[in-house]
Formats: sequence, structure tokens, C-alpha cells
Amino acid sequence: MIAEFIDRYVQEKLEKEERDNSKFRVSDAGRCRYMRFLKRLGVEFSDKYENRVLRVFEVGHVFHRWLQDALEEKGLLFAKEYEVQDKHRLGHIDAIVKTEEGLVLYDFKTVHSKKFNYLDKVGVDEHYSMQAVSYYLLLPEEIRKEIVDVRIAYISKDDLRIAEFSVLSPEVIEKTEEDWEVLITAWEKGKEPEKNPKEWECGYCPYKTLCLNKEV
Repeated sequence: MIAEFIDRYVQEKLEKEERDNSKFRVSDAGRCRYMRFLKRLGVEFSDKYENRVLRVFEVGHVFHRWLQDALEEKGLLFAKEYEVQDKHRLGHIDAIVKTEEGLVLYDFKTVHSKKFNYLDKVGVDEHYSMQAVSYYLLLPEEIRKEIVDVRIAYISKDDLRIAEFSVLSPEVIEKTEEDWEVLITAWEKGKEPEKNPKEWECGYCPYKTLCLNKEV
């Protein structure tokens, strides 16, 4: 009974949320540009998220709020859910934390414990790095100049193990700016960008069916 209640709850919560299609979402940086283009157009999803995926999303929200509250209680939080935007992009930074060296921008990623085996071998996911750096680039100058680092914090929802990665580098900045430039240029020209999904993306894409049918 509880499982059914949770599934209904997360599904109804998603349905109540209004999709803001006025701009690209910063949280999608580094993802397939065709998918991002369709989302901004307001194209209806051809594939619904499975209940399991929605539960994972909800767990992530819970952990994010918990960590934000803990940082705030300890006086370490400079800002949470800080909104950044420009003409084409909109996003909210999970947390900007005060340290002795200066401000650190954090993007939290809730994962299962097996993910840490992958992190030890490969390191941070590229699209996560591009998301975090996108937030940094969109910060007002007076705040950005106080940022000394941009970090991804992977948090295990099984045992609260945490792995942090610094992602602020000239290479990531260049790749991030190039990614956005291609997408924004396509938008301004009214021309669909080429599809560039990562290997795992299509299986979770809300436009999978639409995309496959278009290929046919």
C-alpha cells in the first residue's frame, strides 16, 4: 500500500509542476542538444518517466534539502537554490558554501553506492562538470570573483558516503561554452541541432519514441 501511495504521490507532484519552457535548463548542460531543443519548444514528452525513476528524483530532492539545511545550521551556507539566468538559460545552484579560502559552488548528485566504484576508476561524469561550470559562468561578476572552486559532490543514498571533485578548469569551461554556443545558435536560427546523446541517454530520454520515429 505504501509503495502504491508513493508512486501516486511522485507522479501527481510531477504533473502539478509547471514546465518553464521559456529557457534552456542549466541542469541539462552536456546532455543531448536535440532533447534540450525539444524541451524548450515545449514539445510534449512521448515517453513517461517510470515510477522508479520518479522515486529516484524525489530521493535526490530530499537529500539536497537535508544537506542544505545542515550547512545552513552550521553557518556555512552563503546561498542555496541560487537562481542564475540569462536570455537563453535558467538554473538554480544547489549551494554556495563559505570556506576559509573563499566561496565554493557545489552541485549535489545523489547516487547509489555502486556508483563509487565507477568514480574511483573514471572520475566525475562529464555532463555533471558542464552543468556545474555553467552555473559558475552565469553568476553575477561580484559573486563569481569570490568563487575559489566549483565542485561536484556525489552523495550515496545508501550510507551518506560522499566523493567530491573539483571541476573548474580551462578545458571544462571551453567545452561548456562551446556546447551552449552550438545549442543557442541553433535556437536563434530556428534550426534543430544534431543529436549528440551519450551512450546511456536514449534509454532515459522522455522523447525516445518521438526521436526514433523521426529517424524512420
